[in-house]
Amino acid sequence: MTIKDDWEVSPDNFNWFEIILGMDPIGDPIITSKCRLGSNKGFLVVGTNGISWRIKISWGEVLLVGAAAFINLGKSKWVRWHDVANIIPKEDGFVKVELKKRIDGALKLDKKGNPKIIRWSLRIGQNKDEKIAKWLSRFYTFNDIMLDLFNQYQVETNPLISDSRM
Repeated sequence: MTIKDDWEVSPDNFNWFEIILGMDPIGDPIITSKCRLGSNKGFLVVGTNGISWRIKISWGEVLLVGAAAFINLGKSKWVRWHDVANIIPKEDGFVKVELKKRIDGALKLDKKGNPKIIRWSLRIGQNKDEKIAKWLSRFYTFNDIMLDLFNQYQVETNPLISDSRM
């Protein structure tokens, strides 16, 4: 595994990490964290192939509906790097991610033929039993890491079909 230092999976999130690796073609995972997507709490894994996020729910709910059902319920997100249009660093651990809009895998275009854009606001969370100083260090480097990964793995093409789930 190639997870960067200080981005290890905490024991309380390891089950989420395994689900994400089993369901999405992450590639090599680079960073993992509790992460808010908008107002929803969840768990994020960013890898060489893209970004995967799961809403944080109880394990009883997972057992009730099954992990695969979260895809149909819109509770999981998977975005390949070719569907990321821009990463905009913000203050205080926030990152705005602009995505090329897709519906059922098909790229949606505006009247000028450019991809339509949707925006995510991501914010990392503190891991269980993580010291404040360590969390603050991750918190302030989150923007840089996301921007570096975007620049490293972004491609120039806009495939008409993608397995991204937004």
